[in-house]
Amino acid sequence: MNRSQAPRPRGQNDPARSHGSGNVRTGGARKPQPAPDAGRSAGGAARSSLVSSALGFIAAAAFAGTAAWASGCQGEAPPGPSTEGKSPPERTSSLPRPSPTSSARAIASADAPKEAPSAAPSAVPEPPAPDKPYTGPLLGSIMPQASVYPTMEFSKQRLGYIRLGSKVPVDPKPIKGGSCAKGWYRLLDGGYVCGRSATTDLSNPQVRLGITAPNLDDVLPYKYAFNTTHGTPLYRSVPSKDEMARYEPYLESSKRKKKEEERQRAEELYEETEKEVAAAAAAAAARPSASPPEPGATPVAAVATEASAAEDKAAAVAAAASLGIMAPAPVEEEPEKPWWENVDENGRPRNVTLADLDKDSDATVAKRMVKGFFVAVDKTFGWNGRSWYKTTAGLVAPSDRMYIIKPPSSQGIDFPEGATSVGFILAKTASKYQFDAEMKSVSVAGSLERFAAFGLTGESHKHKSVVYRKTTEGWWMKGADGTYTELGAPPQDLAPGEKWIDVNLSRKTLVAVEGDRPVFAALISPGRRSKDKKKDHPTHTGVFRIREKHIATTMDGDGTVAGDLPYSIEDVPFVAYYDGSYALHGAFWHSNFGREMSHGCVNLSPLDAKKVFFWSEPRLPRGWHGVWATPENRGTLISIHE
Repeated sequence: MNRSQAPRPRGQNDPARSHGSGNVRTGGARKPQPAPDAGRSAGGAARSSLVSSALGFIAAAAFAGTAAWASGCQGEAPPGPSTEGKSPPERTSSLPRPSPTSSARAIASADAPKEAPSAAPSAVPEPPAPDKPYTGPLLGSIMPQASVYPTMEFSKQRLGYIRLGSKVPVDPKPIKGGSCAKGWYRLLDGGYVCGRSATTDLSNPQVRLGITAPNLDDVLPYKYAFNTTHGTPLYRSVPSKDEMARYEPYLESSKRKKKEEERQRAEELYEETEKEVAAAAAAAAARPSASPPEPGATPVAAVATEASAAEDKAAAVAAAASLGIMAPAPVEEEPEKPWWENVDENGRPRNVTLADLDKDSDATVAKRMVKGFFVAVDKTFGWNGRSWYKTTAGLVAPSDRMYIIKPPSSQGIDFPEGATSVGFILAKTASKYQFDAEMKSVSVAGSLERFAAFGLTGESHKHKSVVYRKTTEGWWMKGADGTYTELGAPPQDLAPGEKWIDVNLSRKTLVAVEGDRPVFAALISPGRRSKDKKKDHPTHTGVFRIREKHIATTMDGDGTVAGDLPYSIEDVPFVAYYDGSYALHGAFWHSNFGREMSHGCVNLSPLDAKKVFFWSEPRLPRGWHGVWATPENRGTLISIHE
């Protein structure tokens, strides 16, 4: 597989990708296309919460086809949701803790509010915070993506975008001019938004009923639901009972089962009757002729006569048909089964692609899902005796075909004082070890949980062919129980004190560095390798810069091997693209960090992905959902090596 086969973000033209190390990708390597602007019809005043929700679904559904920048890393469908058990103890990090109201540095030439420095310094400086929460005018997006431009002109160059329903600080007076008839709004954190895509009227239904803001204080920005069954529909709006019966025939399974039982009972009764008639006819034939039966006697002979007549009629019909006198009744062809019912002996649909899923689209259903798809849940509500999810794409899914997943809670640590590297436990069970004064005998000094992290001094000792590494806490780690960080050479064009990210594919680790000082370490899951070229999805080495960042964006793709099913993960969290469709991002569908798991991207636990996302450049301004690097606001360097 060559790298050009990787799925790409919709609406973007990917640049040529580097096939060797040492090549730098700047933010200008890929120019994004502006999100299309389209009007939306406003709903009437809601008389109840249900009606309000329905209006929101209808409004969002009108734009479901323009979901933002879907992309994915190559390969097989991701594994199932995490079944992680006991969570490791919480750790603290000096990387800045994200806040929906945290200030971002100004972008382009627009003025930004002055901000006071953080009161408490840390290993990684906290982003500047305003003296008090912002209480001024806000601009709300009425589009799936309200594009932010560097000037008051539409162009392919965007600074970022605001998601439907999100709100950002703004100068409330629109500026007339340029190519936007409704005027341009100047954002206080930089850039301009056309009045056709946003409004300062926060009572507008498209703002009020837009997508719920991501929860940046939780492990994940949204709740995610795992689809358990092939064929689950994603409705464009709240379905009626008739629509549910039509598009979800399995809801009628109990009725069909009852009818089938009645049919079987009728057949059994018919067979019993036939046997009784045949027995009576045989008995009559064996009996000598006699006078007509007395009144009240069983008319066996009459029944036998009727049976003989029926047989004779059937023979006559068959004879006529053979002579062409009477055409036999046409045989009804069995209707073709939909893809989600046409399964093999293992219950897997046969040769299904993402394009096949779209064929089910009509005015009621947007698409059907394959088992294993994930949706991001915006709201949960009840309707017609069932529970439903409204997704962040504005569609409606039946919750009885899905379940909310529990995200992995593992996370990295700040680089400990005096440590030369950080060690991680990957084994399910592991121990701390202690040597005697002469380093000739070793004993167990305590237990360790999986994903435990600690500082290492750089000192190692081999005892009976087993390598041990000394920790900054004084005990020893058995080398075979885990891995450890090992920094590569800094990028050549690194400025003094500049942030950069080291990704070691052999050690399966990531280190956030400022200049020559490591500040944070975490486990990763790089691309899964295979001798089968069709299943080989390595993470490619090289030096890159983060090109764009999204709080969440959808990733999907088809299987690369015949029989593989497509995959779709709505709103993958904390995504930082650095080369085409390859990115650093959070992974909530597995907890196997420190192992090869991805399609070529660099997977991190959600907590680690969030820390790196808000620490790295370009910084995400207040209320924005996505941001692009610019020559003036360059992305953080990423060095990926073996």
